[in-house]
Amino acid sequence: MEMRRKDRAMKTPREMELLLERMPVGRLAVTTEEGPYIVAVNYLFFEGSIYFHSGLAGRKMEALRADSRVCFMVDEIGPQVLWEQGCGISQVYKSVVCFGKAEFVEGQVEKRKILEKMVQKYVPSGYAFSPMKDQNIKKTAVVRIVIESMSGKENALSPAHTVMNNPFNEIESASGQEE
Repeated sequence: MEMRRKDRAMKTPREMELLLERMPVGRLAVTTEEGPYIVAVNYLFFEGSIYFHSGLAGRKMEALRADSRVCFMVDEIGPQVLWEQGCGISQVYKSVVCFGKAEFVEGQVEKRKILEKMVQKYVPSGYAFSPMKDQNIKKTAVVRIVIESMSGKENALSPAHTVMNNPFNEIESASGQEE
């Protein structure tokens, strides 16, 4: 299906890959007997594929075993802005949607490699973490999404926009007070 707003399409595959590399959470959509199911997952974009880990059982895993087709999305949300078109407000964002097939990573060596790369993505350098135990790796599913198609879309901040202060833009500190 073609993108309706071609003016908002990301121009290069590399722009989409950079967003996939940068974002911490993606949304995985699968098909269950009850219908569509979407879940947020931590993930790794590595060598052109998307990887995530999971327990060996559960709704998501059952759905993947029954139908390997998936959709995966990441987004980076910017501020809401006022502008002169449409209803007068808009959202600054970047998003990438991938369609593909899920494969279970079976080999312990490959599972360990991917899990260690995931830890490196999420744990700041300088923090030591213990080596993964073989029994933990055996109890963990690692899933590779082989991307078949990908599209990216963005609404970049422009001089025509006025950034709004609204409750969605407020950031709370660790103490729970607004900054």
